[in-house]
Amino acid sequence: MASAYPNLFIPGAAKSGTSSLHELLNQHPDICMSSHKEPSFWTSDNFHLINNKRIKKYLNYFNTKPNAIYKGESSTTYMLFPGFKERIKEHYNTKDLRFIFILRNPIDRIYSHYWYVKGVGSENLNLKKAILKDKNLEPNFSHELPEGRFKNYFQYGLYGKWLTSFYESFDESQIKILIFEDFKNNPLKTANECFDFLNLSPINTLQELDTNETAIIKYQKLYKSILKITQGNIKLMKPIYLLIPRFIKTKIKHNISDIIIKYTKTNKKYPKLSPNDRLWIKDMYKDDFELLKKVTGKNFNLWKDFN
Repeated sequence: MASAYPNLFIPGAAKSGTSSLHELLNQHPDICMSSHKEPSFWTSDNFHLINNKRIKKYLNYFNTKPNAIYKGESSTTYMLFPGFKERIKEHYNTKDLRFIFILRNPIDRIYSHYWYVKGVGSENLNLKKAILKDKNLEPNFSHELPEGRFKNYFQYGLYGKWLTSFYESFDESQIKILIFEDFKNNPLKTANECFDFLNLSPINTLQELDTNETAIIKYQKLYKSILKITQGNIKLMKPIYLLIPRFIKTKIKHNISDIIIKYTKTNKKYPKLSPNDRLWIKDMYKDDFELLKKVTGKNFNLWKDFN
């Protein structure tokens, strides 16, 4: 496949610092991370309909550094949605690809994910009921919420399950595992570990990173209504929506959720996870954690719940 295509992927895990890692990697002069962080191009539910126009649009996300050695993107759907590995194997010389996974203690990750959805008004169930509702349901785009998010809380944290298929599909030398807690404590050290993995020179300083914190917003019903309007899901607004040029609709769809959250988020903090719920979640993940250690060869000592 042409060198214009990305050869570096951050497939997950969601709510584990992928946005900050995306920004961090882009600070290296030899890396061009996509201008749209999560295009989810390779897991699109209508991938079979992709044409030259959509391919060109995808490639335009990587045009800010045309001579970069690595062009990368950070679609967390690639970790666990169907189609990704099969499709890139059809289109790439896969030996040229590199994958960086950043993993967070699955207990903290699932709780952040739950409040990420609940904070914008898309979750009405309590924690246990919400987790159990789709515990065994593997995610796909039919589960997408109006704001582009997904629930499937438990499945997103089955790192052992999903990484096993990557280690079976690609050489171990192509895969780098980062720990979110390490990244949070020392981002420069983590950055240079990534650059070493990619055979790039280290850097001495980092620009300050934006953090994609879980927010609780005001006017949740208004937020949902605006999203429905911008996606053409309200019948009375459909004629107006059809008149808007496609590139404007795409831009709105990609940015409207983040813009609303930015200007309507509150200072409220979601409550601390109770010790009993923490133990309950740990028990659900304990078998997958053992699988994760086996497949990666790492001990994940910073995850005190499991050690």
